[in-house]
Amino acid sequence: MRNLRQKQASLVHRPIAWHVTHWSHDVYSQGAYSTLLPGGSPAHRAALGDCLDGRLVIAGEACNPKAPAMVHGAWDDGIRAANLAVRAGARRVIVIGAGCAGLGAARHLSAQGIDCVVLEARERIGGRTHSLQLGPVTVDVGAAWLQQFGDNAVAREAERLGVRLVGTDFSQPLAAASDGPVDGIEAAWEALRRGIDRRLPLTEGVARYLAGLAPAEARATRYAIEGNLIIEACLPLAELSVDSLDEEGVGNDDHFLPGGYRQVIDHLAAGLDIRLGQPVARIDWQGSDVRVNDALGDFCICTVPLGVLKTLQFVPELPQPQRDALAHLGMGRLEKVVLQFDRRWWPRSPTGYLRWYDTPASWVEWLDLTDAVGTPTVAGLIAADAVERQFSGRSDEEIALAARDALQAWACAVEAVR
Repeated sequence: MRNLRQKQASLVHRPIAWHVTHWSHDVYSQGAYSTLLPGGSPAHRAALGDCLDGRLVIAGEACNPKAPAMVHGAWDDGIRAANLAVRAGARRVIVIGAGCAGLGAARHLSAQGIDCVVLEARERIGGRTHSLQLGPVTVDVGAAWLQQFGDNAVAREAERLGVRLVGTDFSQPLAAASDGPVDGIEAAWEALRRGIDRRLPLTEGVARYLAGLAPAEARATRYAIEGNLIIEACLPLAELSVDSLDEEGVGNDDHFLPGGYRQVIDHLAAGLDIRLGQPVARIDWQGSDVRVNDALGDFCICTVPLGVLKTLQFVPELPQPQRDALAHLGMGRLEKVVLQFDRRWWPRSPTGYLRWYDTPASWVEWLDLTDAVGTPTVAGLIAADAVERQFSGRSDEEIALAARDALQAWACAVEAVR
């Protein structure tokens, strides 16, 4: 291990470009995506999206029990909300938010001939999809994959547009750990899901389950929790529902867009009445009309992220079922760093998917984008408490270099067992 540390210290790979996200502190996001808090269930997601008095509906990935935390889940739920407006006989609809849920709602309404205006707080569309230029390539610093590809309406739009897509096999990561060889992670994960006492709070259930395992099995299970739950649900165990074990993440025929999500987003927004720079603080839905800022309509579809939704003033306040749902749903903390180098110096994974198991956890998940974008580029993901440990008091450059150090440690650990 000493030789490994010496080798790691002797190597210095300086990124030539980088980008660090701060979704958790973004005033128009306040987190990455929704997750289930203790006691929360998919039923709370569905309840949050119920139509209220035929003139107000909350929509987005947080309301979609089938595809929460996913772009197409937001899109599908926007269309669900639009259909509720159609059934209510809406003539003029105010849609709040120009992310995928808002675009899906507005596009569907416009196709039905219903007058619709979209109010977007940012000076751009796309919400938590955000493509930007890093050196010579386009990178997605928000959502980056088309998930559940076979049942993904946004993927069908991408196919119709002829957008280049690259499949990613998340089932076969090139994995390494800081404390020696690692294997059996997926088996440990499935055994945990089958064997945990779901009547208990998640933290207690995990502790009891681990106590009954041999040391090697317990180690693999702890790493499985970091790699299959924390990095997906984006909160520590104490802040998660037992039902979080069953909410699907990556690994269902996911496809990457080397040219960025904006290729699809720009197409979906074409022709819509979208008004940028329109942050919303209050939704007045008393009486027969709905007023939002200066816009007046007979129906409102609110698609802002869950973290922002909790800050809005509703007049009158939301009914108890929606308030209860909000109390059982939270925003996960997930950040991304994209690093670009002049050459690929790390071991190549056949699938482009890397995992790094460290204690305490840091940059657990990496995607090697080099082959897809044509320039040595990697994206690292970090979640939950690890965000604070790695980000607090650091500049973006310092965060990027700390991520580089984690990638370098992973590379050395891989080489050590080859």
